[in-house]
Amino acid sequence: MPYQGYPDGLYLVKQRSLTKGVEHYGILDIGNRRYDPNFWDGRPAVIHQVYPALRVDEFEGTGAWAVMGWITNEVMAFARMREAEKNPYYDLFGNNCEHFARFVATGKRESRQLQGAVIVAGVLAVAAMMIME
Repeated sequence: MPYQGYPDGLYLVKQRSLTKGVEHYGILDIGNRRYDPNFWDGRPAVIHQVYPALRVDEFEGTGAWAVMGWITNEVMAFARMREAEKNPYYDLFGNNCEHFARFVATGKRESRQLQGAVIVAGVLAVAAMMIME
């Protein structure tokens, strides 16, 4: 059942976390592609990595999300989701919401936000060392 102009499928989505000042990522399931018995009535669901573990929530009522892309290979996405479910626990540096969502969507377990923060911290450390000399 299409939702807000999007056909049934899986989508990489993100939303701004006002309390943390970062982007929160998840996988939007339109049309119950996962065949979750809790969503047989066609309600879209978001699967996301939150502390302490993976969670599935009804999409409505979870805030404003931006669709980052449509996941074209659902077979591989579901295989990666099953793989991610083997280690469902949140870890800021290795298994945060962006790691989970990008892994399911693309096969790459990465957090561009974390990479950016590491680069900024490195630049600041170099600048501080130069000032102290």
